[in-house]
Amino acid sequence: MFGLSKASKAKKIYDSLSSLLQSLKDWTPNKKLPEDMWTDPYMIGYFFKTVALSELITNKKPYSASPDQMIAKLCFENYICPNEFSKFEKKLFELMNKEFVAKKEGKLEFDSLGNHTSKDVSKDVDDFLLGNRHASRVIFLLGGVLKKEVQEQDPQIIEAKELTASNKEKDKIAAEKLGLQYRDMLPFYLSKIYLKKRVENFFLDYPPK
Repeated sequence: MFGLSKASKAKKIYDSLSSLLQSLKDWTPNKKLPEDMWTDPYMIGYFFKTVALSELITNKKPYSASPDQMIAKLCFENYICPNEFSKFEKKLFELMNKEFVAKKEGKLEFDSLGNHTSKDVSKDVDDFLLGNRHASRVIFLLGGVLKKEVQEQDPQIIEAKELTASNKEKDKIAAEKLGLQYRDMLPFYLSKIYLKKRVENFFLDYPPK
C-alpha cells in the first residue's frame, strides 16, 4: 500500500540493467549469457556491486549506505540468473567470506586510485575485488561522482574516452534513427572494455583472464 514492495524494487533494478545484459548477450556467439558466468569471481563481483549500487540509487540512498540485501537477492534470484542462482549465491558467500578474512588479517592493500594491489590474497578474491571496482567506476561515472584523478589517470577510462569521442557522430546518428536524444556513451564504452572480452572468453577453451 505504501511504496513499492521489495519484489517490485528488485524488478525495477533489473529493468535498469536490461541494456547492459542485452549488450552481454550481443557479444556472445549464441546470443545467450553463459551459465559459467555466474560462478566466475570477476562477474560475481561486477554484477553484485552493480545491483547493490543500483539499489541505493533507485531508492534514493547515499552511496555510503548499506544496500537492502533482500532486494539484491530477489533481483538475482527472480530475474538476472534464476536458473543459476543457488550456485551464484554459494560462490558469492564464499568470496565475501574470503574477502572478510583477508581484510581482518590486514592483507588487503589499495593504491591512491582505489586499485587493489595486495599480492597476498588468492586470485579469486583479487578477481572479485576487481569486478567490484570496475562496476563502481561505471556507476559512479553515470552518477557524475567518479573522482577526477581516477578519470584522468585510469588507462581503461582514458581508452573509453577515446572510443566515445571517435564514435560520437556514429552514435548520434544511431540515436536519431531511433528517435532518441544522444547521451554520453562513456559509461557504455567503459563497461564494454571491462566485459566484452571476458564474456567472449567463456566460449573459448580457456577461462577468462
